[in-house]
Amino acid sequence: MVGPIAAFFMKNRSILKYHSIAGLIAGLFLFLMGISGAILVFQHDIEDFQWSEYVQLDDYSGLQLDRGIATVQEQYPSWDTRLMHFEENEALIFNLRKPTQRLFIFVHPSTGEIIKEVNELTTFTRWLLKFHYSFHAGPVGRILVFIIGLIFLFSLLTGIYLYRKNLVKTLLFKTPVLKKSKRTFYSSLHRIIGTWALLLNLVLVITGIFLAWTVAASGLNPPAAPDTPVISASVESLLTEIEKEYPDFTPTYIRLPLKPEAQLTVYGLFDDDAFFYSEFYNGIRASYESGEIESVTRVQEADLKTQLSSTLIPLHFGQYGGIWTKLLYCLTGLSGPFLSITGFLIWRKGKPSKKLKQKKKFHYL
Repeated sequence: MVGPIAAFFMKNRSILKYHSIAGLIAGLFLFLMGISGAILVFQHDIEDFQWSEYVQLDDYSGLQLDRGIATVQEQYPSWDTRLMHFEENEALIFNLRKPTQRLFIFVHPSTGEIIKEVNELTTFTRWLLKFHYSFHAGPVGRILVFIIGLIFLFSLLTGIYLYRKNLVKTLLFKTPVLKKSKRTFYSSLHRIIGTWALLLNLVLVITGIFLAWTVAASGLNPPAAPDTPVISASVESLLTEIEKEYPDFTPTYIRLPLKPEAQLTVYGLFDDDAFFYSEFYNGIRASYESGEIESVTRVQEADLKTQLSSTLIPLHFGQYGGIWTKLLYCLTGLSGPFLSITGFLIWRKGKPSKKLKQKKKFHYL
């Protein structure tokens, strides 16, 4: 009969086995996703640097949104059109989409002239973003990312169980780095880094799983080709009206209607929104023909499911706080590759050598 202590150790060994298997299966993918994610934390900073030559202007004489929108619609008809940047003294940036194409169009804010056209899929950050959520493997890659997320979550949960008695000690710097052997050294580093990165890794993996599911589901139902109508209303007047009626609202993104029966939508943030809410869950919708405001959606007034969905992208990519938040996310992103490497080394050092296997074999003969 197995005693309670022996049963406890057997249970721990089983969980350790599953923890190791999960880490080994997901290891390479976590390495790639961790590296790409650590870089993507600085996506907007990288793009600001890359695009500075198109965005910074010397001959600015006023913001003419209607002129810029008219130029883009004339030269790029029937695209899913989004105005993603419309700051004073800087070029307008449009993001244009079709089922298999994506473009960035830089437009002079005063004259409406096109400054530069960039294929989004050839830019470093957008290539990396697509790699991060699909490995550039289409629907199969998106599903794979979702599965890897589930495996990583299982690995984190089993790790919490295995090291539960040492979590507080490790956080209080009371757990030493053991150097008795290479295996104990790697195990110590694995435990310490895993513990310190645990909370944020849980945030990353849980939000990542939901985002991966959303991306995978959308990939199975590709969007139809857009049929964007010509905007006859003044977007400038609409923004002025929004500022007057909703002074606590800051517009950040404008999406033109995909179909003639749809509306023009201005996304943004209200002053009293929580810092972790996405800008794309507040929307002021207006007629693209008359410019009349027809509806207002606020994430604060939405149901719990919608509010939770609104937190996924900001929490996953660290789109809140400042440089210190980004650095923290970057380091946590790098902890995934580190845990993958140390986990593999622990497993490798724990395997019996060929000589030891032969010695055991002859011993039993």
